[in-house]
Amino acid sequence: MTARSADGNDSRTASDLMTRDVVTVTPDATVREALDLMSENHVHGLPVLSANDKCIGVITASDILAVEQEHAARSEESIGSFYDQDVQRWETMRLSPDDERLDDIEVKDVMTRELVSVSPDTPFVDVAENMLKNDVHRVFVLDDDKFLCGIIAAFDFVRLAAGELR
Repeated sequence: MTARSADGNDSRTASDLMTRDVVTVTPDATVREALDLMSENHVHGLPVLSANDKCIGVITASDILAVEQEHAARSEESIGSFYDQDVQRWETMRLSPDDERLDDIEVKDVMTRELVSVSPDTPFVDVAENMLKNDVHRVFVLDDDKFLCGIIAAFDFVRLAAGELR
């Protein structure tokens, strides 16, 4: 049953919708380690947590592909295609035959530092509007001290529409 307030509006918040068990990475991890974590956990982005567990950025599959494309432009390459879920379209990129450089690049050097975030008590409708306004597929749920409480991905709204979060 959907939680409704006295005025008939849905009263669910980011806290009700977010995934709490979030895979994270540190800024000193290598891009290879981040990529492996994404692959193992079937995710396209990882929050980056500082030594004191504050959320300081995000590394996404798009960030890693940008590193790959930049390196391939400077080396012998081939052309490949991939489906970029962040922009929901097929992209063409240059591919380098040597991917060992991913072991030498740290997450902090390629991560996105500008986070789109909400507080745990943000109404879920405002979360969706925030995602649309910022053209992102995930938002971070942070407390007042920037500690990660959870993450909300576009897929969570699909689950909501399908009725799994009743």
